[in-house]
Amino acid sequence: MRSKAAILRELNKPFVIEEVEWDDPRDDEIGVRIVATGVCHSDWHCTNGAYQMDFPDHPMIAGHEGVGIVERVGKNVHRVKEGDHIVMSWMASCGECEWCVKGLGQLCDRGEHLIDGLRDDYTSRVHTLDGKDCWQLSFLGAFSDYCVIPERCAIKVDKDIPLEKVPIVGCRIPTGWGSVIYTAQADQGCTALVVGLGGVGINAIQGLKSVGARIIIAADIAGNKEQWAREFGATHFIDCSKQDLVEEVYKITGIGVDYAFECCGIGKTQEDCVKAIHKGGHAVFVGVASIEQKGIEVNLNKLTLFQQSIRGTCYGGRSPFELVPKLLEMYKCGIIKFDEVITKEYKLEEINEAYADMFAGKNICGVIRF
Repeated sequence: MRSKAAILRELNKPFVIEEVEWDDPRDDEIGVRIVATGVCHSDWHCTNGAYQMDFPDHPMIAGHEGVGIVERVGKNVHRVKEGDHIVMSWMASCGECEWCVKGLGQLCDRGEHLIDGLRDDYTSRVHTLDGKDCWQLSFLGAFSDYCVIPERCAIKVDKDIPLEKVPIVGCRIPTGWGSVIYTAQADQGCTALVVGLGGVGINAIQGLKSVGARIIIAADIAGNKEQWAREFGATHFIDCSKQDLVEEVYKITGIGVDYAFECCGIGKTQEDCVKAIHKGGHAVFVGVASIEQKGIEVNLNKLTLFQQSIRGTCYGGRSPFELVPKLLEMYKCGIIKFDEVITKEYKLEEINEAYADMFAGKNICGVIRF
């Protein structure tokens, strides 16, 4: 089946809109008509070498926050049927490896193919019209109006949920919220710093508000994000383009914070988050750093004697198949905000504009509507 997709053909080049050809779904796969896809920073990492990629022989279709309607199913598909509404999981958790058995599907051994999206037999499901196999980021490739994905990437959702409102539950909402609830296990009355106020950071703020944090310091280089940060629960704001992050944290708290969440994946801000925590404090690295970043400067003497911790987190520390249904129920009950996190919609042909707006700080989250 042919579809229209935003393709990456070269490093450091914009997305190009082309027609592509999809294979029929195999026995354990489904064909999905995409309704909406989030414009996430992780997809942009594919364009700039942060994931150490090269495209000459394998163009890529990115997009990993997809929602859609099942149109076709393979003969061995049991999880969904034609007509079902789904949120896509960016990890096709096998259900059988050590990590899946432990309930950590986000760490499934299939993660070795998160970038290329190749199936277990190392084949591709989508091809350019000039005959090249395409990679599907995270097994999905949701910057396309149709795609073929493994059944294990499909999370069925109730049809009364407006799909166009919830694509970011596929990544940024659970990643930010879960980093607070599950990875840090932040407690009531705590103090916290959140650096980077895109979709992940804003949802970390939502998580902190939900546990009753008494001080929530939001920080970004875009000063225009202060209003959004405060609307979602921040008590203080630091404009990092004008102020020193660590100095301002200590001015506000006197001793540093209990928790610091770095949602950018940048070495300097990761270092600052470690400096911003006090004795017994926790720095949580949520943003994905470039694969070329090998380390940061940390005072190891202080880390030990002050009993501090540094933790990474993937998808908020839980499997998408656990978190997505839970968060959707919370959304339906009005406990967590989804609608307000999406601040602008775009057409597929406007995808490069959507990323330009992201880097200009004009949005919390942008979404492609098909």
